[in-house]
Amino acid sequence: MTNDELEFCTLCGPLADALEMLDDGNTVRARAIMERVLQRAQELCDRDKK
Repeated sequence: MTNDELEFCTLCGPLADALEMLDDGNTVRARAIMERVLQRAQELCDRDKK
C-alpha cells in the first residue's frame, strides 16, 4: 500500500463513523468529524500542489 492510499483510507474511516452518527441523530459530532476530515483532505491537497 502506498502512502497516498494509506492517507486516503485514514479519511474514509472517520467518514463512515460520521454517517453512523448522522443516522443516530448526532449531527453535532458528525459535523465535527466531517470538518476535521475536510481540513485533513485540504492539507493533503495543498501538500500535493507543492
